[in-house]
Amino acid sequence: MVETIEALLTMLIQISVPVFAIASMLSMGLRTPLHSFRNQLRDRRTVFSVLGANFVVVPAVGTLLIWLLNGLLPHQTGEGFIIALCAAGAPFVLQLGAMARIPYGETAGPMAVLLLGSILFMPLVVPFLLQDVSVHGWAVARLLLGTMLAPMIAGIVIAAVFPIHADHLARTAGSVAAVSAVLMFLSGFGSNSMLVMELLLSPVMLVAAGLVAMAFVAGRISGDLAGPTLTVPDGPAILTSQRNIAAALLVARTGAEEGTTADSSIVVSILLLSAVGFVMLVPYALATGVVRRRRDGERISLGVLLGVVGPTRD
Repeated sequence: MVETIEALLTMLIQISVPVFAIASMLSMGLRTPLHSFRNQLRDRRTVFSVLGANFVVVPAVGTLLIWLLNGLLPHQTGEGFIIALCAAGAPFVLQLGAMARIPYGETAGPMAVLLLGSILFMPLVVPFLLQDVSVHGWAVARLLLGTMLAPMIAGIVIAAVFPIHADHLARTAGSVAAVSAVLMFLSGFGSNSMLVMELLLSPVMLVAAGLVAMAFVAGRISGDLAGPTLTVPDGPAILTSQRNIAAALLVARTGAEEGTTADSSIVVSILLLSAVGFVMLVPYALATGVVRRRRDGERISLGVLLGVVGPTRD
């Protein structure tokens, strides 16, 4: 009975990960007009500062810290953290930005740039950093192109051709992504419950919190160095500290697709780092959003705080 449940949970995470990636990127594409990309790419100062924080500072400093603390981390947990630190451009940043009352273009534009950067960066860097783990560059690139870039482009095209239906389709895709994310966490943690308990009782959680804090600081500095298209300096901080769990899990699964089984410690550590980031960033985004909305004289409701409905004035 137990083996059957574990097999079902394993199959569920294999399905929920690509569904989450496709649905979340489709929803993002449907909500992001082309001018967001054009405006962002023209501001080279912002592009380089955000790219530097996400693809130089965070992977380099994070990997160095993980190597230094390797003796404190269980087997292959550090490898999972490194994969996650190399994955930028998380779609959930759009919701965090709405909670923190950051203009949509200041999260959508940089996030799209980071996603494109991840597709180029991860196939080259992850196999180099994790030579003892079966990660193949071309398999990574093919998987990210098919499950992340293609749905995002499809969403942009659909929104341009059918603008009236774009919002409804984006909400539907977002709902599918949300359900898939819940199933992904439940199945990932449920099929490795003993390992999760072991990690919770180890220094892993402190290391994960430290990595999220480090990424937040790197992003905050990049926000101070950004160009005129970014008016809220902590936007890049949220963008940088919330890593792209979908891309990270897809990369972790490439070993299985090449004929080997991805170590469960890697998958669980990616999920844990994402969960720690969620727990740390959501309260920050909500508190920041309250301060900014009160400053601007907006009415505060649960829907407004969660970014579900637009702001209203007193």
